[in-house]
Amino acid sequence: MIVGQVMGKYWMRVSRYWRFIVIYVFVVLLLNILAVWEPFCDFYTDHIFGLWSETYSRVTGIFPFSVGEILIIFAIVTLFAALILALLWIFTRKKQKFNRVFTIYMKSWLVFLLTILLVMTLNCSILYNCSKLSVHGNGEKTYSVKELEILRNYIVEQCNAYCTGIGRDKEDNAVYSGNLDGAVKKAMAALSSEYPRLSGYYPNPKRLWGSYFMYQAGMIGVYFPFSMEVNCSSYINDLSYGSTACHELSHLKGYIYEDEANFISYLACVNSEDIFLQYSGYLAVLDYINRDYLDAVDENTYSKQVKIKEQVHLDDWCYNADVIQKIKKQSFIIADEAIKKYSKEFTESYLEYYGAEANYSEVTLLLLQYYDGILY
Repeated sequence: MIVGQVMGKYWMRVSRYWRFIVIYVFVVLLLNILAVWEPFCDFYTDHIFGLWSETYSRVTGIFPFSVGEILIIFAIVTLFAALILALLWIFTRKKQKFNRVFTIYMKSWLVFLLTILLVMTLNCSILYNCSKLSVHGNGEKTYSVKELEILRNYIVEQCNAYCTGIGRDKEDNAVYSGNLDGAVKKAMAALSSEYPRLSGYYPNPKRLWGSYFMYQAGMIGVYFPFSMEVNCSSYINDLSYGSTACHELSHLKGYIYEDEANFISYLACVNSEDIFLQYSGYLAVLDYINRDYLDAVDENTYSKQVKIKEQVHLDDWCYNADVIQKIKKQSFIIADEAIKKYSKEFTESYLEYYGAEANYSEVTLLLLQYYDGILY
């Protein structure tokens, strides 16, 4: 009791700012401790995250540009400013006016840093510790090469059929004539009866100003957990945009793993009423499934399977030829290699921190589970 009284008196002598910081740190630590408990993560993602993400994304959705992109620039600028101020403080710390400015700035930056940690915990860390998606209760089942072959040939047949039935420009590039964002959001919402997380509000995906850096980093879309936005490269064509937008919107609804987002994107596209989106969905998983099958059989066996049409191979490239030419004109080899290197290192570190892996081809297993009882 005496200890409590002493602590209480000490606490009241602490400034309001530091009391706020202590409480803030406690909340962030508590959430990160709870984030390792799967039942809590499942409950949060199923019942709380949707309300939080919808509210957050409605606010950032007001702006026509990517708020996340601006926040990244802001964070970099303020970090450099903090480093410069810290260096100046070493030589000017005896000046009271500068000390006051330095203290206010660093206190503000500490709050900003804690806010980033809180947002990343709510919008990322907890989601990574949810139970993994299992389709039709087939999560523990293994599949044969023959079943993979049937799935592979089915996807190829669909791509071969759909490639001739969509709109194209004079360069034979696939072009969507309507409101693609509207079609994407409608397709995603239609899955909500089977996957309740997908219900509710969907913001429009945004094209990024920094698409050149995305291209060099090998990225076509990105989900910013600190702004709850779906972002796509401004360079990709309409076919790639459809499935990519669905993929990133899946992250916004709590499906944070890449294989799960690929699977949800596939279902949204192929089950939509839009032929263009259907083709986009089949095309998005073709490379994963075809590569997995090619790894599982010899060349002779592979050569006997359904052939992929040349047009499908052309459509499978995310960028139209004219866009590639524009990119090459502004390309800097040294910068390009640096971007690729640091982007890869950052992605690997990010996934390692959250205990995840970039297993995009795991969508093959989810599709094998989905078509179990339908194709085989």
